[in-house]
Amino acid sequence: MKELEPPGKSKSPAPKVAPSTPRTPTLGQLHTMTTDELVKLLLSPEMAQPRNAVLREQIIGILQERAGNAFVQRLLGKTAGQK
Repeated sequence: MKELEPPGKSKSPAPKVAPSTPRTPTLGQLHTMTTDELVKLLLSPEMAQPRNAVLREQIIGILQERAGNAFVQRLLGKTAGQK
């Protein structure tokens, strides 16, 4: 039979569950993603947050290697003459 605990003593609190947010991929995972997946990730609202700046730069670099700088510039809405 299970023993009852005194009223003032509580068990350890239940573990907090993080909200279901997509995990950001690692650099190794980025290289395995398709170009379309990388584009979707880059254009997602999460990538606009400052904490994802490094990941955003990595994605841009991979896309430049795969599709070229002109593709990335069009994707980000920049023309070659803009600074």
